Amino acid sequence: MGNLQDLLKEVDAILKSTDAPAPTPDVATSCDAPTDALLEALHTHFRYPSFRAGQREIIEAVLESQNVFAVFPTGHGKSLCYQLPALMLPGITVVISPLISLMKDQVDALRARGIEAVSLINSTQTWDEYRGELARLKQGAVKLLYISPERLRSRRFLDILNAFPISLFVIDEAHCISQWGRDFRPAYLALRDTIDVLHPRVIALFTATAPPDIREEVLSLLNIPTPRILTQGIERPNLKLSVQESEDEETKYQLLENFLKFTTIENSGKPLKTSPSNRAGDIGQNGIIYAGRRRETEEIANYLQKRGFRADFYHAGLETHERNRVQEAFFDDSPNGLDIVVATNAFGMGIDKADIRYIVHWTLTGTLEEYCQEAGRAGRDGKTAACMLLYCHEDRGLHEWFIKENAPDGPSLLKLLKVIENFKGTDRYRTIAGNELEWMSGFKMTKIQVCLSYLEKLGFLKRWYNVPSQLSVTFRAFRMDTTAPEDTGQQELLNHLRAGKLTTILEFCEAVGLNPKEMMEQLAELQSEGYIQYWGQEDLMLIELIHDSELFSTLTEEQIEVSDYVLRKRRQIDKVVFYALEATCRVRVMRDYFGEEVDENYRCGTCDLCQNRRDI
Repeated sequence: MGNLQDLLKEVDAILKSTDAPAPTPDVATSCDAPTDALLEALHTHFRYPSFRAGQREIIEAVLESQNVFAVFPTGHGKSLCYQLPALMLPGITVVISPLISLMKDQVDALRARGIEAVSLINSTQTWDEYRGELARLKQGAVKLLYISPERLRSRRFLDILNAFPISLFVIDEAHCISQWGRDFRPAYLALRDTIDVLHPRVIALFTATAPPDIREEVLSLLNIPTPRILTQGIERPNLKLSVQESEDEETKYQLLENFLKFTTIENSGKPLKTSPSNRAGDIGQNGIIYAGRRRETEEIANYLQKRGFRADFYHAGLETHERNRVQEAFFDDSPNGLDIVVATNAFGMGIDKADIRYIVHWTLTGTLEEYCQEAGRAGRDGKTAACMLLYCHEDRGLHEWFIKENAPDGPSLLKLLKVIENFKGTDRYRTIAGNELEWMSGFKMTKIQVCLSYLEKLGFLKRWYNVPSQLSVTFRAFRMDTTAPEDTGQQELLNHLRAGKLTTILEFCEAVGLNPKEMMEQLAELQSEGYIQYWGQEDLMLIELIHDSELFSTLTEEQIEVSDYVLRKRRQIDKVVFYALEATCRVRVMRDYFGEEVDENYRCGTCDLCQNRRDI
């Protein structure tokens, strides 16, 4: 690629040869007009006059072909750090993102800026839409391609990508890769294989919260060599952190009501409908209250409703249409909308509402990463927002109970492995419904996920993507009538699909002699080639057994090494409690936890402790 200066000279020449739009008065003035190729590109594509802190360093590292792991606070503009290089580099940039809604928001925002060389491929598209995006890709009309990690299960799709030079491979929300991350998905671990197949020139990882140990684990799992670690810092001065201690639940309710009635949030810019002051609970001020239990979300919402607040609850136990209703009402700024959602952490990633003015935590989170992720949803418009934790010493007991319930041990791992072996499957593969696995093992799903992680870590099994228990298939008559797949296995599978006598994945597997992983890959190929379009709720875990329970029973406790789970979880809770009981500066605790160099005398000047010291 050459060095950065050569590339910037080329970009500068290209930009100067084009009819770039003139700067608008409110964006760039004579004193801050672009003075180099990077600023010129920034202004041309995004109409920004300058970079935010840290952005330029990341972009320059990417343009210099350095692998990057960037930790940027929420709302600080990390997406620009790969979008701008994508438009400047030759070839294409592939962006892996965990949620379709997040991808769609970014694509829509880019197109609103007039940037059309962007594409989104996901499972919600029709076959015609999918083929249309592939055609744009092959025509060279795409510079920036957003896909979910599950899309990479198709070898044919990987072959299509491999036909193009991939200058940049981006993994957004990179903490999802960690086996300990709360947003963990098995498909993220398969990205290591994807990287080996595609050989991208540069790999860039982005997240808002990843302390040093998580960064090390992610890089180890992906086997990414010598990345440059760039951290902009966890601090967001517009977020006013505070903690209120309480002795019991009754006190918490009173503290919450006082916060909503009397806390003034300055510079919110939100028009108020009932009050002359910008208080947290005023109509028009949006906020989220996070609680640890589903029952608590319902009780708190009911308490607030009785006191006239426009509030509702949200948790994973609600039906899909109810969750959608609450989320849509929260995003509705009309008088019919909601001001407050009381939720578990199920109301999480993808909640991208810029004007959330406050986040209240009714209970401790399990980690400081979780707290920062959730509190970071406030104030994304850059205006003042309040983040309050209601701390009660007894709240730690809830997490201690979770640790005890979920902690793996030798007998639990052996029992789960035997249960999985007894499920019906083909060859080494088992397709398993989560509720059946819960019933047959006697474990809750959270403990099952922890135990699966340990069994995978020990090399006894491998989790693949989820597969559907049943399929619905539509055939593309124009393709079926003109040509047949060259692969005889695909021809046989098509014949069985057209016969319509088989209804489950395992029946298909037995009929055509494929394991479930091969079956899903073949279906993906047939869909990619235009023969079929298939649908099916991916409701079964796909697990490959590598070693059996007989071998596991010979392992010693030292070989199993499960004691680190309890130790690690308790240390994480200790950090949250330490934050709650901090007596000097809360931001200093955060910065230290996330591996930033910070003097012990550092004071942020904005948290409740610093403000109280200033008032004395």
